Amino acid sequence: MTAPTSRWLPLALLLAPACAALAAESPKAPIPLDVVLTPKADAGRIGALQVHLHLPAPRVAAGAPLLRMPVELVSTPTAAYRAEQIQVRDARGALPLRAIDEAPDPSGTYRNYLATRASVGDVDVDYATPPRKVDADTRNGPLFDLRAQDGGLMGAGVYFMALPPGEAPRQIHLRWDLSALPAGARGVWSVGEGEQRATAPTDLLRFSYYAVGAMQRVPENDDDVFHFYWMDTPPFDAQLLAKQTGQLYRYMARFFGDDGSDYRAFARRNPYPAGGGTGLAHSFMFGYGPQGQTIAEGPQALLAHEMAHTWPKLDGEEHALTAWYTEGTAEFYSLLLSLRAGVYDKSAFLQAINHRADGYYDNPFRALDNTAAGERFWKDSRAQRVPYGRGFMYLVSVDAQLRQHGRQAHSVDDLVLEVLKRQRAGETIGVPEWRAMVVRELGADAGADFDAMVAGKLIVPPAPAFGCYRVVPAPHQPFELGFDRMRMGVVKNLLPESAAAHAGVQENDRIVEYTPLEQAMADEHTRMQLKLERDGKPLQVDYLPRSARVDAWRFAVDPALAARCSP
Repeated sequence: MTAPTSRWLPLALLLAPACAALAAESPKAPIPLDVVLTPKADAGRIGALQVHLHLPAPRVAAGAPLLRMPVELVSTPTAAYRAEQIQVRDARGALPLRAIDEAPDPSGTYRNYLATRASVGDVDVDYATPPRKVDADTRNGPLFDLRAQDGGLMGAGVYFMALPPGEAPRQIHLRWDLSALPAGARGVWSVGEGEQRATAPTDLLRFSYYAVGAMQRVPENDDDVFHFYWMDTPPFDAQLLAKQTGQLYRYMARFFGDDGSDYRAFARRNPYPAGGGTGLAHSFMFGYGPQGQTIAEGPQALLAHEMAHTWPKLDGEEHALTAWYTEGTAEFYSLLLSLRAGVYDKSAFLQAINHRADGYYDNPFRALDNTAAGERFWKDSRAQRVPYGRGFMYLVSVDAQLRQHGRQAHSVDDLVLEVLKRQRAGETIGVPEWRAMVVRELGADAGADFDAMVAGKLIVPPAPAFGCYRVVPAPHQPFELGFDRMRMGVVKNLLPESAAAHAGVQENDRIVEYTPLEQAMADEHTRMQLKLERDGKPLQVDYLPRSARVDAWRFAVDPALAARCSP
């Protein structure tokens, strides 16, 4: 890849209650929440997004929180309004707020806005924020912030929305006031375009995407279940990407028994040479660099992974203990269903599963148990990748065993779809239930294998994998750039024992030019050539961006089983 990339862990644990509430009726009448979003434009350029909330008689006591929002979430700053930036009025007039921050947790810090007196009658709230200022030195991260694009704004509600606290479902009515924008402008929420209604907790508003302004959409058919939006003209074929991604989404939805659910994908430009994406409520946003950088395999693989997150999950545990399933199933089905849907041919599929295998064996945190890896998720992007590789390789292993020895299930498909079916029937299916399912199908050894996976023990899948692949030793030297790949404008977090450091790279060197990362990652012998600037003087550094050799395994077609090489 030409740039650092990241998929970023989805905040499924936060979205689950909101998404579940969309499909279920509350026994109590939900409290109404009216939301109006108004872009403020000057000379055709949107300079701020205003939020208006109408709360019918919330009866907030003096000193109780009226609103809540994050100050920082997974290392990404938000609008983090000061109390005086939020105007509140009720039947008595102005209602001043007082801001107080909660103690930080591993994912970030939240701020509560407390009423300085008891509210009287209905409450109206107004606040606004400009888009976040970003440049070539901005660190890549989750796509939460509100950013300017040519023609409009794109971002997540978690960046700019201060909302009533609590998990109770609300009767949300969201509207757009586009009167300041030219004809043809759109206002889009993850739930739909234009005026929308939904019954869900306020987390649905927070953990959704918003786009407003002049944008393109594929397909133009309002009734389609999949829509793809972009504003700037990207350096890749957005029309083709939208068509292929829509094809795959429809296939995935049918596979998971969810033919009618809408999905929206958004693409936005980054000012730095990096990409990646984040999935939120039935939607996904990905960023691309100036040359179209996303992830090494391109935007199609990125979108496939995030769309697969829409369905499989385990209940009832903290995220670190279920991330192997959340990320593992997304990796597994983004590839397998791409093959089945005809988006990948068999050669591309083999290349993709070997890329996943390399990612698993190369990770320096591979041996951490699930809890220990979870403690590092938001501190080190390499730890964040542990559940991706671990979950994928574990599911490949279980799938191979089920194809040979399953008692009722004949592949991982049967178990994953069983989990969904039982959850839809109202059961709580979590880690203990999954473990019981694999023991039911494969015996006590499957329970021990599961425990070993959780503990971070090495996974080498049995052959044949996917029905036709041998699993062959492939020791190699993992790629190691030597510094933070998420910020390629300047050297940060230089590893002192890395080849980069030994070659003379120093912390805070400004990066002028570098060997495309996908080129260096694809070939063990490709050297990294950096053009740097230090104290105003140019210099050039050349080194092999690799760390110590590791034991690893890859997949190869077994000639005797080639005819079975099908999904």
